[in-house]
Amino acid sequence: MTDRVAIKGARGGVRVVIDDACSWTDAFNDIQHQLTQNAALLNGVKVSFELGGRMLAETDLQALQTIVTQHQVAEFELQTDSRELRQLARSLGVSARPVGLRTETRASDPLGAIVMRNLRNGQVLKHHGDLTLLGDVNGGAEIIATGSVVVFGRVRGTVYAGASGNREAIICAIDLSATQIRIADVRARAPEEQGDKFPEIACIEGDRIVVHEWETYRR
Repeated sequence: MTDRVAIKGARGGVRVVIDDACSWTDAFNDIQHQLTQNAALLNGVKVSFELGGRMLAETDLQALQTIVTQHQVAEFELQTDSRELRQLARSLGVSARPVGLRTETRASDPLGAIVMRNLRNGQVLKHHGDLTLLGDVNGGAEIIATGSVVVFGRVRGTVYAGASGNREAIICAIDLSATQIRIADVRARAPEEQGDKFPEIACIEGDRIVVHEWETYRR
């Protein structure tokens, strides 16, 4: 089982967070598995499915309605960035609303933290210390860490390292195409036109942020 679908506690019910980067077929299979495995938890509670920017066909949404009904969920809603999907859901009698801004703060860890997930639009991940993300930082998402940040994936959103003023912090990514990067009190933006993608490391040199190829950094 992957992290394509995760069930989390929420006020008044549970959240089913669905990775919007995987195929709907894979996600739907995982949803069925998770609903079956957590049947006792879901019985009689409100369930909110967070779909990010994914769009579903009417038949897909009807199939989701069917399996939710089978598990005797008290209330069912969608959270989605897609206006078209919200309109479709409401036409089928399903409550739907935009994905709200969510900030997740992880506890301090002197050895650093490893997080396995993708960050979607509107999500903010905060950490006291060094942070390694095995996933993507999509547009509109943000990472804030007091230490260095390493992303084994694509960065399209915002990354802020050395948030406590640490100018020795660095930002590393397989694909560093960030809307903005910041280290301590220094900011930089990705160039508007970029060539081939390759792993990069950003650090402060003097009073500006400089980006080096991963392989040549401090060689």
